[in-house]
Amino acid sequence: MQLGWIDFSREERNKVLAALQLLGEHLALDELGIGYIRDAYADILFPGISTIQTRAKYFVLIPYIFGKAEKEKFTRGREVMDWVNRYQDKLVPTLIENSELKANGIIGREALRQKRTVKNKPTSIYWGGLRTFEIVRNSGLSLSQACQISFEKSQKRKETELLDGDEAYDDKTANQGDQVIFSPILPGYDLENATGIELTRDEAQFLYGKITTASKTKNTLMAFMLKEKKHYSGFFEIDTEILPPQIKQDYLLSRSFADFIEGAHLRYNVIYSGGEDPDMKRGFEDWRTGFDFEKFDADAVYQRINCPKETKSFCENFAELIQSGDMESVDELLVAREKNVKQDRSKLRKPADFHYKAVHEYKLDFRFFRASVIMDDILRGLGENV
Repeated sequence: MQLGWIDFSREERNKVLAALQLLGEHLALDELGIGYIRDAYADILFPGISTIQTRAKYFVLIPYIFGKAEKEKFTRGREVMDWVNRYQDKLVPTLIENSELKANGIIGREALRQKRTVKNKPTSIYWGGLRTFEIVRNSGLSLSQACQISFEKSQKRKETELLDGDEAYDDKTANQGDQVIFSPILPGYDLENATGIELTRDEAQFLYGKITTASKTKNTLMAFMLKEKKHYSGFFEIDTEILPPQIKQDYLLSRSFADFIEGAHLRYNVIYSGGEDPDMKRGFEDWRTGFDFEKFDADAVYQRINCPKETKSFCENFAELIQSGDMESVDELLVAREKNVKQDRSKLRKPADFHYKAVHEYKLDFRFFRASVIMDDILRGLGENV
């Protein structure tokens, strides 16, 4: 089945495309090599969030699963990862059954329908965020190291059981080791039978507390939005008047870059379509005549994130050529840049035996939509109406 919509304006089109991203398109296209800038500002505004995270629930499910793993009996360390992966797969039908009808973001739902399992498990998708939010207590701990610790704890538990009653083990916790992987949280319900994708109040309070106090997140836009119970339908709709000074500056710098680089993406699609896409042509002309270069503080944008020299040079050359009106040179710059970035996978000015589909036709949002899903899950769990 194909989906469509009436395209009243480019703004409406951007909103629809952003919504489609939430339904499972996990693409982070970077045909022009500006990913460093995009990701750097995303990490400033929404640290711990990735484009393939789906729901906040997995930030607590993973500690729950490891807690169960420590009670298992393994003969080798590598068995822990296999057990954790199988348990994640086993929870998929439970999550579906106990969640709202057609709830989005359950990892493995489609795979289950096809009688298979996903290769990219929640543990690998969320591990970076778990460390950033200080849910994983050691910020340098890898997933494989966590599995090894779980194995060692399960072994010590087994040894304690074998030696139960021996005077050397009067304190049954003394043999468990002191390596605690996660900040303490327990489900408070039957994990295998009652787990849903929505957060309980206790889970929401736990995540709220971690994000608003962790060293890498407490002074960010994400933490501010949570503390102020703010929900915005789009990145460009955030109220700057209420933002603290540093957060406001970072937000405005990222937003100005998104406005700027939109012109390059629009022109990219004009070239890619051979000049045949009227929406891209009209959009580019609107951008070219409307963008205010005098208000764009490019140096501040690049300095805030220590932008790589080559990326900065490309952006500066694009800005200079646009202002000169030399569109032929603009196009040559974009073609050369994509060739340098994508090599044999470049698309521009290839033979016309391809099906054209616009690339990156939405403005950068620096993972806002992914972050907003996580934040809304937490706020709903706290009883807020978002």
